[in-house]
Amino acid sequence: MKIDTANVKRGTILNVDGKLMKVLDISHTHTGRGSATYTFKSKNIVDWGNLNLTYKSWTTLEQADVATQNAVFLYAAGDSYTFMLNDTSEMYELDGDDISDVLPYLKENLDCFLMIYNENVIWVILPTTIEYTIAETVPGVKGDRASAGRKPATLDNGLEIQVPLHLEAWATVRVNTLTWETA
Repeated sequence: MKIDTANVKRGTILNVDGKLMKVLDISHTHTGRGSATYTFKSKNIVDWGNLNLTYKSWTTLEQADVATQNAVFLYAAGDSYTFMLNDTSEMYELDGDDISDVLPYLKENLDCFLMIYNENVIWVILPTTIEYTIAETVPGVKGDRASAGRKPATLDNGLEIQVPLHLEAWATVRVNTLTWETA
């Protein structure tokens, strides 16, 4: 779908030379008698590289038709990870190498979102928080400290994070997927 530079907003996904670029920030510059220019700070949503794109006003760009759909992670079989769309029950098997950034945080029956472009899943979007069970942790020792104490803990999926001192094994903890700290 075609889009004019003046209509590009934050979050718009552009198809630039076959690369999908998500616009993070927009800068508009107009000099005296010259034409205006738009600079888009963008991130490649496939390999996460940053790029600044500069265009003159009235330039027509290609907006990518990316769909974000509700899904659930079902199971892992070897290096293959199976997701199902909630609306259509359509199944997608993804290679572990393609979603390596989210692998440590997946657990069965996890609700998530799939970004789909040209009938291919290009990314898995995790919920803001996920609940896990603490598999093991060391005993918390109270003492003099300026801030709340934390201790290492291993979650039921093998992920290691820092948790508050009062939490023990088999407790449920909510983890923020943006910061990977307890929420």
